[in-house]
Amino acid sequence: MAAPLHIVDKLSRLTLLVLALLLPAALYAVFKLPIGSAGVHEWLPQGRVERDRYEKFLSQFGSDQVLVVSWDGADANDPRVATLVERIRQCIGDDSLFSSVVSGSEVIQSLKQSKLRLSDAEIQHRLEGTLVGKSGIVPIIISVSPQGIAQHKLTIETIREFADQVEGLGREQLRMVGAVHESYAVDVAAEQSLSQLVLPSTVLALTISWICLGSFRAICVVMLLAGSGQLVAVSVVYYSGYQFSAVLIVLPTLIFMLTLSGAVHLVNYLLESKNRDSTSRGIDALKKGWWPCTLSSLTTMLGMASLITSELAPVRQFGGLSAICLGIATIILLLAFPATADLLFGLWVKPRSPSSASEESSLEKDGEKPNVAKPSFLVIPRSVASKFLPWQRRHANSISIASILLLIFVSIGLTKLQSSTKFCDMFSVSHRTHQDMLWYEQNIGPISTVECLLKFETTSESDLLQEAKTIKHVVDQLNRCELVGGAFSAASFFPKLTDATGMRATTVRAAQLRGLEASLEQFQEQGLLHTTEQSRVWRVSARVSAVSPVSFDHLIQTVTQQVHIVVDNAEIKPQVEITGLTPVMHETQRTILSDLGSSFLSAYLLITPAMMLVVRSFFGGILIMLPNVLPVALVFGAMGWQGSSLDIAGILTASVALGIAVDDTLHFVCWYVKQLGEGESRPQAVESSFHACASAMMHTTLISCCSMVPFLFADFEPTKQFARLMIGLLAAALAGDLILLPALLLSPAGKVVRSLGRK
Repeated sequence: MAAPLHIVDKLSRLTLLVLALLLPAALYAVFKLPIGSAGVHEWLPQGRVERDRYEKFLSQFGSDQVLVVSWDGADANDPRVATLVERIRQCIGDDSLFSSVVSGSEVIQSLKQSKLRLSDAEIQHRLEGTLVGKSGIVPIIISVSPQGIAQHKLTIETIREFADQVEGLGREQLRMVGAVHESYAVDVAAEQSLSQLVLPSTVLALTISWICLGSFRAICVVMLLAGSGQLVAVSVVYYSGYQFSAVLIVLPTLIFMLTLSGAVHLVNYLLESKNRDSTSRGIDALKKGWWPCTLSSLTTMLGMASLITSELAPVRQFGGLSAICLGIATIILLLAFPATADLLFGLWVKPRSPSSASEESSLEKDGEKPNVAKPSFLVIPRSVASKFLPWQRRHANSISIASILLLIFVSIGLTKLQSSTKFCDMFSVSHRTHQDMLWYEQNIGPISTVECLLKFETTSESDLLQEAKTIKHVVDQLNRCELVGGAFSAASFFPKLTDATGMRATTVRAAQLRGLEASLEQFQEQGLLHTTEQSRVWRVSARVSAVSPVSFDHLIQTVTQQVHIVVDNAEIKPQVEITGLTPVMHETQRTILSDLGSSFLSAYLLITPAMMLVVRSFFGGILIMLPNVLPVALVFGAMGWQGSSLDIAGILTASVALGIAVDDTLHFVCWYVKQLGEGESRPQAVESSFHACASAMMHTTLISCCSMVPFLFADFEPTKQFARLMIGLLAAALAGDLILLPALLLSPAGKVVRSLGRK
């Protein structure tokens, strides 16, 4: 036995040396953290109809990645509009951040000077809700180049610098919306979360650990190992070439929290060790805790890996990276713990005789008694346990039945759960980004766009006039709809189309047809028309609200219905295709809910067999999974009953929380099975397990929850929701492990664990 322990001791020292050598590379990754988020349409996998349709639209009509800028008082007569447009236009070139720029003022002026002879009222009617607001406010529409999209932070900053150079303007007055600004806002929120919240999270976890463990040296052990796990997460993301998106932003803290949980359990075994003659108390603690720690990490990794089944790219990425990071962090934890513990506790010495006083001297300097860990006020007193456990034993059946009924009730709420991918829901109402969106919709028009593509299978010029009439009627129909704030298309530049008959009408139609034919090339350049040898595809952009409570599903259905009212009665019936970012976001929204169920089911199916192996019982494994399923059902079911919306962060929490909840369950059950094997009765084994594990379970839950608290103050709502859900799930999981799990083991159903788990 001495040889293996000697090998473990050497391997542990070697691990510390390797970690010290790799520390500069890890710190380099911390300072070089890349921040970036993929576009919403890139969340869906290749081959999905919605994504393929949207990418086809981009290939036909060009990028819809625009930046829309305006400000209070920016009407058609505001000279600052023309000045800012000119400054941007001067920068357009081959390697420019911008592809084109146009203002509502310029479009209004071009219509006034055109041969269409439109009145001011007619121009206002054609452009209202898209290029001019009811009060006359006009936007500046900036098409961003691929380079500008990739460097959206530089793009936004460049516009702000131009605004500072315009007399009487300045960056603070600018109101920005659009897909480019949305990507920028998300990345800024992610960067701020990293720079402002990770450190407070770590400090708070350190403080609570100190309070819980009652030993400075124990805290140092825990923090060094948990910090190593955090550095592993940052390093894996950086050196694998990924970027820290708003989804991955919680990964370092999550790995820190999970590694800390395992370290707390190992330190708990170390502080309770009574073997004073061992070469290494660190190895003694590892002998007791390596199996449940390994199983705990394995089950959590399985929960994380279940996210790979998601159809959403950020979720798959999070699942794979988190499982890899946790696996590496766990290996480091188990290998480095003995040497770290012995080094910090001053016990890294040769075998000692019972009379050796070095250990007592070392521990007493830390304020600890030689044979007993320094007490913490968060340790459950035996007097409390002696009253709680008999009560729990008497009411085991009632607790079990009530919990199962509660599980059924909250599961009904899961059917009412809703999801949201609206950009405005990602920030609080008071956030500047949200405020700018509200201002834009109140002063100009809706922000989100549903693209309606009408494809006419003909190239006959004689049909062109009829196609134009159909497009005009579609636009008019959409403008009459309350949920559509405006519709923009080539019809805004059409001549007045007549349905009159007679000789004069024939002449007028011929003139109109010639005008349309002459404008086709211009419409294509403006991204309003796509032509092939066999067809013409006209684009109608319906503007819908991005900040209203109306769901994307209802908005898309409404737009589709309005278009078909016209198309179904048209002389030449075109093929209709609905696309754009809004439909893609709607499909992503639907995928969130389906992925929540599939990823959680995958996690359950992966973790449950591991629990069955621990208790060596099929039904026993299912039984002890109940305390872990209940918290997830309770939290998400409550969200369903309350009508709360789930965002992309919610998918992460369900599977991850199931894996985390199993951690404490495994420590409790492993101890319970061990005590059964030593001949204790079920009540005795539950009592022994409670005394051995309850305090550590409370500590890990409290520390983990507190490490999430700073993220409750994040500007980015998905990060905030992730923190809220994790805190709720971990707290509910602790209640399940300390109340429901012992009750199940003491109930008649618990015999399946005893009969097959006992040696």
